[in-house]
Amino acid sequence: MSDILIEIDHLLAGINHPAPSATKYRRLESRLSELIGLGAGKIYTGYVSKAGNMTVRMTQSSRAQQADLLIALIPYPQEYEASVEAARNVVRRTGQPLLLMEQREGESPAWAPRHLLIGQPGPEAERLTNVLLSTLGGLPVEGISVARGDALGTLPFDEAAAQTTPTPRLVPVLKIDERTRRMLKNAIASHKAIMLVGPPGTGKSSLIWEVIREVQADPSAYGMEVPHELMTVTADESWTVRELIGGDTIDSKGSIHFAPGYVLQAIQEDKWLLIDEANRADMDRIFGGLLTWLTGDSMESVTVGRAAPGDPTEIRLGWADTPVSAPMTEDEGMPGAAAQLRTIEYKAGQEWRLIGTYNSLDAQRVFRFGLALGRRFAQIPVAPPEPILFREIFVERSSNLPLLQEQLSDLADRVSRIYEIHYSSPDTAMGPALFLSLPQSVTAGLKDSDVALGALLAEAYLICFGPWLARLDDPTLDELGDKLSDQDALGVEWNWVNQQLQHIR
Repeated sequence: MSDILIEIDHLLAGINHPAPSATKYRRLESRLSELIGLGAGKIYTGYVSKAGNMTVRMTQSSRAQQADLLIALIPYPQEYEASVEAARNVVRRTGQPLLLMEQREGESPAWAPRHLLIGQPGPEAERLTNVLLSTLGGLPVEGISVARGDALGTLPFDEAAAQTTPTPRLVPVLKIDERTRRMLKNAIASHKAIMLVGPPGTGKSSLIWEVIREVQADPSAYGMEVPHELMTVTADESWTVRELIGGDTIDSKGSIHFAPGYVLQAIQEDKWLLIDEANRADMDRIFGGLLTWLTGDSMESVTVGRAAPGDPTEIRLGWADTPVSAPMTEDEGMPGAAAQLRTIEYKAGQEWRLIGTYNSLDAQRVFRFGLALGRRFAQIPVAPPEPILFREIFVERSSNLPLLQEQLSDLADRVSRIYEIHYSSPDTAMGPALFLSLPQSVTAGLKDSDVALGALLAEAYLICFGPWLARLDDPTLDELGDKLSDQDALGVEWNWVNQQLQHIR
């Protein structure tokens, strides 16, 4: 029997396979990476308890999408044949090689490779196949023809239904100042908490997704050892300590116990936590013990709650001395009186990150960060691109619109001028996102009527910017309106836009 197979079996032993953890197979993946010559983060392992879950397990994670080898663990023999067929559909769609391993009750090793499916042909696929066969021993190898376009229609019914599960966002590379991108990269590499600050539409969230893709593809580029995934939540003014950190909750049996909040959940799954629109919540009020914990200057942990009312068991938050997080560790304490010292501790890995986005344009209308909290975050300003760069972005994103060249040129001039007017004042400057949505609305209007382009642009501007305009103070709105009344922007249509704002207020 191969020593490698025994080693793999040992690496899988004792794992709680159904548990929601992104780190439970890291040791296996790391060892296989060494054996077959794939980079860190290029192997993704999923537990597939039934065939109908195959597509979701093998495609929904952004780390799976970046992998050069997928591994599906099949625990039940009765599901194996259907799982092979489901795996064929995955490879048909993605082109990624997929190794199936089956658990065999009462045999040694308990986990054994059973089937290798190869999609995209080529030298790398041939190399990987040969290395896997020489490492794991003989097993069936099957070539799969990769589908062109959306192959959803070829999936069995239960797999097709699984496609309704949202997949992680894939975003295009942003056109943004290189110094901003460099600051963010250096901050991620050296700080445990990072805040991206800027007006709406500047691409703060998209920048974070870029970082996640890069870390998954090459952790060493950020000075890290392992790839990481992201948990995203959007802050709300109703948040309390319970939502962010955790607190008492009532279960289905009427018992009160501690329920982890978003920070502890992310640590438990070893995912970075992104708090989008962080200043929508009163973070100064609800951060509590996180202020001390985020300093990261020592390995001391902080108490964030108790297991239940009257229970002396402390829930603590600390730092692990490893790159990955320790989901939860329990200290049973000593017999007798010392049992009062029992703790349950969540330990964030040294590569764990807390990331936030902060809408600077709304800073006066929602919650602001105090100095104590602000010092815990490396703050990265994400400014709107200069007007000349916006024009380039607009032309690039609008080139395929079904418009006459004269219409497209007029629209580019007007929208670029509107953007420039907003950009000219820090009270009204915004990112490109909302401005880039204007051409689609105008194009839809031109299809169905002969209304003037200027009128359609004013209507699109009201639809996209109206709620924000309605919250501006009168001096700022008047100054903005004077400029938008220029003939090369909205012209006389601004008066109509301004009249409509009273209905939005």
